[in-house]
Amino acid sequence: MGRCNQIMNPNKKRLGRTMMFLNAQKPGLIKDPYIYKPDSIMLDLEDAVAENQKDAARFSLFHALRSIDYRGCERVVRINGLDSPYWKEDIRCSVAGDCDAIRILKTETEEDVKLVEKEVVRAECEFGRPEGSVLIMAAVESARGVMNALEICEASDRLFGVALSGEDYTKDLQTHITGTGIELMGARQNLVIASASTLYTQTLITWKDSVRT
Repeated sequence: MGRCNQIMNPNKKRLGRTMMFLNAQKPGLIKDPYIYKPDSIMLDLEDAVAENQKDAARFSLFHALRSIDYRGCERVVRINGLDSPYWKEDIRCSVAGDCDAIRILKTETEEDVKLVEKEVVRAECEFGRPEGSVLIMAAVESARGVMNALEICEASDRLFGVALSGEDYTKDLQTHITGTGIELMGARQNLVIASASTLYTQTLITWKDSVRT
């Protein structure tokens, strides 16, 4: 496969303070979230979508990305897990629709990032988008992912952020969220240090990935 015209994506340094999670299957939710002025909208193809509705969600996502002016909001798509049969087609649909970024869930190693990047490059070439136009965010949800934070942050020049899912992480530790934040302190520090050691990677800490349904 030939290389596409590679660009340096200026959105890597974009400020990301607020992120709104939306069920990509429901047109009523994804037609006008820009009125709330979030920095990013997260169009979810994973948890919010039933197994038998994955194709319908992609159809809705593609047409929303193609037809709706989100007025400067960053459009990130949360794909299904790499252990599922859906994630490659999720990437193709998202890139074809002109999304800004792909979010990988349950990221544990640099190989996870590289695997997604390979499919993103393939989709960019297939649909005529410049190579590098689609960014990647890695969601860390386990102790192993936290321990491998540096290699995850260094896995790709496309990586613009890492996110810690507090609820899933504490489940992996076999503990719970106390409200004090102490159970997340070590993971937070590790991700902040790892992301700070790379040039443009941001860190986003979430207590829980909440999705409007």
